[in-house]
Amino acid sequence: YSGSGVPCDENMEPIRPCIIWMDRRAVDEVEWVRRNIGEDEIFRITGNTIDTYFGFTKMLWIKFKEPKTWERTRQLVTTYGYCIYRLTGVVCIDYSSAGNYGGIFDIHKRDWSEELMEEMGIPRSFFPEKIVESKTVVGEITEEGSKLCGLRKGTPVCAGGVDAPVAALSLGCLEDGDHSAMVGTSTCWSVIQDELRLTPKLINYPHVAYDRQKIYTFGGSATSGGMLRWFRDQFGQIEVSLGKQVGLSPYRILDLEAEKVPPGSDGLIVLPYFMGERTPIWDPYSKGLIIGLTLTHTRAHIFRALMEGAAYALRHNVETAKANNIPLKPRMGIVDGGAKSPLWRKIFADVTRFPLIYIAEHPGTPLGDALLSGVGTGVLKGYEVIKDWVKAAEVQEPDPKISEIYDKYYRLYLRLYEANKSLYRELYNLI
Repeated sequence: YSGSGVPCDENMEPIRPCIIWMDRRAVDEVEWVRRNIGEDEIFRITGNTIDTYFGFTKMLWIKFKEPKTWERTRQLVTTYGYCIYRLTGVVCIDYSSAGNYGGIFDIHKRDWSEELMEEMGIPRSFFPEKIVESKTVVGEITEEGSKLCGLRKGTPVCAGGVDAPVAALSLGCLEDGDHSAMVGTSTCWSVIQDELRLTPKLINYPHVAYDRQKIYTFGGSATSGGMLRWFRDQFGQIEVSLGKQVGLSPYRILDLEAEKVPPGSDGLIVLPYFMGERTPIWDPYSKGLIIGLTLTHTRAHIFRALMEGAAYALRHNVETAKANNIPLKPRMGIVDGGAKSPLWRKIFADVTRFPLIYIAEHPGTPLGDALLSGVGTGVLKGYEVIKDWVKAAEVQEPDPKISEIYDKYYRLYLRLYEANKSLYRELYNLI
């Protein structure tokens, strides 16, 4: 997901780098939208709230903070939309990407909200006239595009979509109540809906399959795998060195060390808000917190506590969906790099109390992209073929006794945020 989009001039040359989804700089713009338009109006039209995560707030940041850039801008395209343009000469956008911009997309009409664009002063002309389904063949690779990528001239190119729903599609999430977790730098837990059961505490936009019928609702934590990478880089030099010697990933070695630590990490709890937090708390000022440290704790305790903190965040989103009467199937899929860890899969299952469906050697999002391309070009008959592709799965069952332990820690996790949230803004203002 490309956040603000790539601002391009009249020649479709990028003017500045896009502001990515994780960037939290647009806090002033969030307050401006709240004052001038209001959260209720934004939610009524878009099905979403106002937050620095959404692309429209980052667009406003460029408008207000870099007016010269804004004056030169003629198109705002997603990062992969720009790649499509370079390959085909076609400017396009799919429903999931348009919806993920947030406050300029009408989720009910499945179209741009010209009303909100006008109120914000974001020109309609900055965006493609037509929004297309993710499977749509939008063009063919040109001669110049062929030189750039090595594919033959005339190769069809499909619109594609946001990575998280494409990852969900790769697990066969097509029906009402199908849900899954994409665990990468961040965690995106999602559920497919046939109806508009919307809550501003979660993110809502069209799914990449059956784009005009189904809704992709997701809860996103800002950092999960990102925290583990931070730990590896700052404290895992031994595991990195050892991994090179024995041919193992440093994460696998850290896993083996953390497996020796009991559930709950001997009293450690992590609030995983290392880059603020998205759903369901929507707090750009929040920060990471490790509480409970004593002289008896080791690096392995902290590493496991980071894993558990990410699982508590996932459960928080699941519980938010349940509280808003969004139906969930009895099993949850899990995919992406974080899913490769047997320990983390077990922690996710025990914390959420959901059996996790995991497919070894699953390529994740690229498999969903292949499905979209196959359906779009007519090579595949329909999206349902994915269910035949993902049958060979293993299931990680939750352990009820361990889940009871995690229930107690999870309740403390929720209280810790409430107890500290007033301090986060004070801390933000000190930096």
